[in-house]
Amino acid sequence: MRAKILTKKLYFRLLCLFLLSTLLLGNATAEQLFTLDAAAFKQRGGLVYLEIYFMIQRDRLKFVQAADGYEAKYKIAVELHSPDTLIASSSWEMIDRTLQLEDITPRQKLPDIVAYNLLPGSYNIKGIVIDQNQNATRESPTACTRNLKLNLNSFPEDSLAISDIELATKLQKGDEGSKFYKNGLLVIPNPERIYGTSLPMLYYYSEIYNLAYPGNDYSVERLILDETKEIVKSLPLKRHKKVGSSAVEVDGFSVASLQSGTYYLKLIAKDHDTGQESVTQTKFFVYRPGDFISPPVAKGKSVMDLEELEFKSYTEDELDEAIAELKYLMNDEELRTAERLSAEGKRKFLAQFWKERDPDPTTAINEYRRTFEKRRDFAIQKYSIFGRPGWRTDQGRVYILYGNPDDIEYHTHDLETRSYEVWYYDSIEGGVQFVFVDRNNFGDYRLVHSTKKGELYRPNW
Repeated sequence: MRAKILTKKLYFRLLCLFLLSTLLLGNATAEQLFTLDAAAFKQRGGLVYLEIYFMIQRDRLKFVQAADGYEAKYKIAVELHSPDTLIASSSWEMIDRTLQLEDITPRQKLPDIVAYNLLPGSYNIKGIVIDQNQNATRESPTACTRNLKLNLNSFPEDSLAISDIELATKLQKGDEGSKFYKNGLLVIPNPERIYGTSLPMLYYYSEIYNLAYPGNDYSVERLILDETKEIVKSLPLKRHKKVGSSAVEVDGFSVASLQSGTYYLKLIAKDHDTGQESVTQTKFFVYRPGDFISPPVAKGKSVMDLEELEFKSYTEDELDEAIAELKYLMNDEELRTAERLSAEGKRKFLAQFWKERDPDPTTAINEYRRTFEKRRDFAIQKYSIFGRPGWRTDQGRVYILYGNPDDIEYHTHDLETRSYEVWYYDSIEGGVQFVFVDRNNFGDYRLVHSTKKGELYRPNW
């Protein structure tokens, strides 16, 4: 049913498309290096063929001078857990080259893919991209991580079935040797799932299984639903003669008539010889800057806030994590209020939180959020220990709040003292310091003293 995909070849949230609007309320998307997505297809022997897609933001990579221009080196890694046990992993290195830096734009993306044959079940997927040139400064984290939780259902062997829908940026005939080759086509994935002004055509790929063959024909009904699952558009019905017991459903359509918002593409396959039907659907987003410059008046509705549109893609776990990460920027009452909200309430809370802290709403970048996320990512990369993410550690908290120290004193342990570090900030309150001690010599440094107002003060530590 498909060509072999090479092993050396994996939404994050809405990316830089949202930076075009002057109504932008935050900048989480600009800080993300890549987006992760997946789609499941039927494989022989009761297995599920899972494709995992990466889309890397080219302008977020660091290009360094090379003999023939500039090059970015990055490593992609995948870990597959079921549910907590590591059952498979892959990693590979990539090089992207350009003759001049001016040719790199925010719209340029670098897709990649990896595939596994799996038993049905629940899986946790961890995707990692490491910018191998990005190691010069503390403000430049070298790795970005994304996670997906998937429940892979088995495909029936004796009744009509349809696969997941792979959303794509491009479909074309291509070389069977390409990692993106499937059934005569190159399918370039779109794990961001964003379409609109800059990507007006939505392409998709799906597979239909267990058609009654020999037989006459089958059809595919195609519907576009809004975020409430109401039908907003019906695409032309597709009817085909059967050429075997399986078929590929692949096509594209313009999103020009859709306003900015969240949508679902729903496919209903029907075997007209047996009357059996099978349904699949997937979420996608439309973003058109013009909707926010001059919003159309819709009966009973308003155009969705851009930041809320971004947080629409967050799972409940991701919402909880996003709120927990902000604990250092909120007082206790704000944190308690946020934690008690429903999922939809948390989305609105996060959007409003960043909107209120944007130092200059007229610009396309929320500088405050950009700084926070760069520091958070560095804290995760530098200070994570014993399964505790770096932003939850004492050093991570101080780094997130106050940034890079002007100076650090490192003291290694001996027979009488433990290892400790003293961080100095010369421009805060005339000069302050933070003292961190590794009490158990495991690298877990805890704050024991600071001269910063409001911090732990124990001069005799």
